[in-house]
Amino acid sequence: MELFQWNDLFSVGNSVVDQQHKKLFSIINDLITASENRQQQAVIEKIFAEIVAYTEYHFSYEEKLFAQHPDHQKHCLTHGKFVETMVGLHESYKKQSIDITEETLEFLIGWLKHHVLQTDVVYFRQLGHLSYGDTEDLVRVLTESTARSKVLVVDDMADQRLLLRLILEDKNYEVLEAGNGREALALCEEHGDIRFVVTDLQMPGMDGYELIRILRQNQIHYMYIIVVTDRDEKSTVIEALSVGANEFLTKPVLPEELVLRLHGGQQLMRLEIQDELIFSMAKLADYRSQETGYHLDRVREYTLILGKYLVKHFPEMGITSHLASEISMVSPLHDIGKVGIVDRILQKPGLLTPEEFEIMKEHTRIGGDLISDIYIKTASTSMRLAFEIAMYHHERWDGSGYPGGLSGNGIPVAARITALADVYDALTTKRIYKEAFDHEKAKDIIKKGRGHHFDPRIVDAFLALEERFIDLKEKFQDK
Repeated sequence: MELFQWNDLFSVGNSVVDQQHKKLFSIINDLITASENRQQQAVIEKIFAEIVAYTEYHFSYEEKLFAQHPDHQKHCLTHGKFVETMVGLHESYKKQSIDITEETLEFLIGWLKHHVLQTDVVYFRQLGHLSYGDTEDLVRVLTESTARSKVLVVDDMADQRLLLRLILEDKNYEVLEAGNGREALALCEEHGDIRFVVTDLQMPGMDGYELIRILRQNQIHYMYIIVVTDRDEKSTVIEALSVGANEFLTKPVLPEELVLRLHGGQQLMRLEIQDELIFSMAKLADYRSQETGYHLDRVREYTLILGKYLVKHFPEMGITSHLASEISMVSPLHDIGKVGIVDRILQKPGLLTPEEFEIMKEHTRIGGDLISDIYIKTASTSMRLAFEIAMYHHERWDGSGYPGGLSGNGIPVAARITALADVYDALTTKRIYKEAFDHEKAKDIIKKGRGHHFDPRIVDAFLALEERFIDLKEKFQDK
């Protein structure tokens, strides 16, 4: 069983409670590890006892915060039932009447996931702790990333639909069926989470070509469409692909080939969900610091055009087109650490005092630490770049920045690119502590920072791209 990983989607907006929740997740991961490594019963008993003791401590603290909530008693009863269940499981395990099973671990993980992500987040928001926006989109993204994939099978022949259903259900896909294009569109409207379609082409009423055309025109989320037909003429393949199909299989379908094609589609879906999840996480910080316009969109676009320019004109920097795209994708996470800064500093309308600025500077370390935990567990190159950006985007070329006083090429290139993009956006937009500067004034400030604040090559890239910067600033102008 995979370890249960904390991320900021679980944040309730109260740092003490967040730390307590992280501790609970850590204890459960210890239990997963101990069980899979077949460690001695005494070790697992100890972890069981720790879960019981720690949840009782955590609930007592949390319930004090919920005292004013209208559903306070209901919430306390939920906590009590959890402790009662865990005490019973612990006693049963000590008596060796049951063993630690996958079902037990799934109960623990499911309870924390759904209780923390849904109930606690809603309660804390209602009590004013979670003041940086709605969580419905975050819940949806996380649900999509973990749900069993739905596949819509479209064919006018019932025996063909049955064959595909048996193949797909054997691989744990959830299958929906339609006899023609019209039925398929109705199912897509009813089930908004359909992401995979396997369709025949020749059908009465509405054929596969028209179905694909309409799905592509109306799609909100990207759908992966596989055409299955007994016609293998080149013209058929070209027409199907031209209207938007991703893959083409001829009948009779080989089960292994269909499953491999769907696995390829799942890779694309994961990339889309990851991109959306990254952006949702980043919005947490922006909501709290009241930078809720198109700040993240602009930074992402600015970093992308800077990165692509550097690929072509400064090859010695070692940036590839793929790296430039990855930097752009994770750049919205640059200020994720601001979730750990108190509101009185984060939302102060005037200049910060030296003491307040020292606290504000900690957002780089907080963000770096948050993302490094994810990177260590996933080994994702995207998360490594996100860590470099969150931790080091306030370093300066001459070594006068923070948190590490890095200088020159010692600053990761992803952080150097994001630094200029972020500063330009901060200068040219209204913030709680300042009015917006025009492009020329911002350009002068950036030029003066060449070789001091910024990598000279990135400043040169900015100057070469300034018209693109102006266009993007207008395109993503805050309302």
